[in-house]
Amino acid sequence: MTKIFYTICLLLALVFVQACTANVEDDNDLYQNLETSELVSDSVSDTAEMNPEGSVWDTILVVLIALMIAASIVYFFIALVPLKLWFQARLSKVRVSWFLLIKMKWQNIPQSKILYLLVKAQNAHLSLDPKQLCDHYLAGVDINVVVDTLIRAGNAKLKISVEEMAQQYLAKVDVTAIIHALIMAKNAKINVDVTELAAYYLAGVNVIDLIKAKIVADNSGFSISLNDLKEHYLAGGNLEKTIEAYISAKKASLPDFEFKDIAAIDLSNLDVVESVKSAITPRVVETDGVRGVARDGVEITMKVKVTIRSHIKNIIGGVSEETVLARVNEGLATQIGLAKSHNEILQNPYLVADKVENANLHASSAYEILSVDVSDIKVGSDVGAGLKSVRAKAMAEEARAELILAEEKVQKAMASAFLDGNLSVKDYTDLKNKQADTLMRQSFAKLDDSGNQITKEDIMESEDAIPTLNDDEKK
Repeated sequence: MTKIFYTICLLLALVFVQACTANVEDDNDLYQNLETSELVSDSVSDTAEMNPEGSVWDTILVVLIALMIAASIVYFFIALVPLKLWFQARLSKVRVSWFLLIKMKWQNIPQSKILYLLVKAQNAHLSLDPKQLCDHYLAGVDINVVVDTLIRAGNAKLKISVEEMAQQYLAKVDVTAIIHALIMAKNAKINVDVTELAAYYLAGVNVIDLIKAKIVADNSGFSISLNDLKEHYLAGGNLEKTIEAYISAKKASLPDFEFKDIAAIDLSNLDVVESVKSAITPRVVETDGVRGVARDGVEITMKVKVTIRSHIKNIIGGVSEETVLARVNEGLATQIGLAKSHNEILQNPYLVADKVENANLHASSAYEILSVDVSDIKVGSDVGAGLKSVRAKAMAEEARAELILAEEKVQKAMASAFLDGNLSVKDYTDLKNKQADTLMRQSFAKLDDSGNQITKEDIMESEDAIPTLNDDEKK
């Protein structure tokens, strides 16, 4: 269109130059005739009568000038000013000067986009300055996103200026997410502004998830600061699960914990929800059975059921459940050993359990012992009596060995007596008859001098204990 306009103007200019050249030649002839005339006025009238072609060129010149003006006007409205869009904007009560439209054309600003956004904002009861939109467009702002975001903010009755929104966009902030989070915060009566949310976004925080977590906490009646939530998010925590666990712990009235304790569990790669559930709902663990010996020597086997629950502050770094149960078993064995007799334990088994429960065995552990209850008691063997029996048998074996040594000495003494003539055959025979008579009587009673039962082997050993004389000794 511009090229066509320039071509027409060039043609009209050539015609205008030609017309001016013809007029100059006619004027030269006119002034030569005027020198011979007496009156200037008469010469002018005579010249007009004598040169009728000059009037024709003047008419053509005027027409050409009028055509140039008309063509300029047409070009102005068609090429520089989008008349249709301007008229539509006027109908929507949007005022844009022709000068600004021409300036936009020269600066390569899309007029249709600016006018469309102005009309859109006006229909949404949002007043925008066309010049500001042009400036932000030239600065590299996506004015479509900014205007849509401002309209949404206006519908939510948030007062945010175009300059502030454009600045946040140029700072690489997702203005759509910021406004969405801001609207959520306003509806939940959370005091936060665009600048604070933009700072959180630039720090790498998902502001929508942050506001959602804050709303959930506030609605549950247990408020958490945005700064604490932001720090937990930036540390790599799971906001949703942490908030859920925190609310559950608060509703269960668990003692002595804060949000930071719950957050620490989440950051330690533990399932924070399950960990808190174990603190809310106690678990019952039954021991395999602890053996102990009372002071009277009777063995007692006791099983107990230990009710434990997690202690939030000590879940990280505290001793494990197995260690707590080992401490319980150790305490049971100790209390059984301190009892005067096994009857004392049988009469009041819960006395032992209560002492174990009150021994503070869960110190510095991840679990708290709530109760220790006896589930089974068994009386075992009399360990004391068994030890005494073993000891008596050992003493009997020792005495038997000494007896054998003594008998050996007796045999040697009798042999010496025979050789020395101190013991006759008659004395030996009488001794052996008396011994045989004694063994026979004891065999009837089946008891020896110590009251033990006599066996056949004992009789044979007793007969062998009496020395037998050979033929030379008998002589």
